[in-house]
Amino acid sequence: MKAVETRQQPRRKRSFMDYVMLVLFVLVFGGLGIMLITVGTREFFMQKRALASAVAVEAEILSATVRKSTSADTDTRLLRDNSTTSYMPEVRFAYTLNGVRYESDLLYPTVIVKGFASRESAQEEIRDYEKGARVKAYADVSAPERGFLRLEGSTNPAWFIVGGVLTLAFLALISRYL
Repeated sequence: MKAVETRQQPRRKRSFMDYVMLVLFVLVFGGLGIMLITVGTREFFMQKRALASAVAVEAEILSATVRKSTSADTDTRLLRDNSTTSYMPEVRFAYTLNGVRYESDLLYPTVIVKGFASRESAQEEIRDYEKGARVKAYADVSAPERGFLRLEGSTNPAWFIVGGVLTLAFLALISRYL
């Protein structure tokens, strides 16, 4: 039996611009992955420290609103819309720690916030916080400007880390085809 010969098409020679675009692609995706891992890891440990050393403080709610955010519609066809709308719960509160007045807008002990698909879901997240209400908040003495309202961790930093790892894994996977 005769072996079947497979022919591979010769690769075209890459131009200078091909290399420039390749470097830009790797820098953007690699940078995004590294940034997500870095921010997620930093926030994960800051959140962990804040929860471990949080002290309760009395806070006054200054404002409690839901902000609507809509992305741009990039589909120019008639009757087509690819924009997305998300709703962000925002609570601003003031508190005093060691005689110094601070203001914060953190629900959880991380700056990575969660958006919601509906106004009702976002409103439910902040239903306990009305303007002028006195509530219990928490602050870390080593970072008193990062006061927060809920003494529970958020999974958002972990999702940033996972997103960064997946981005780098995607880059590694497609690198053999570049």
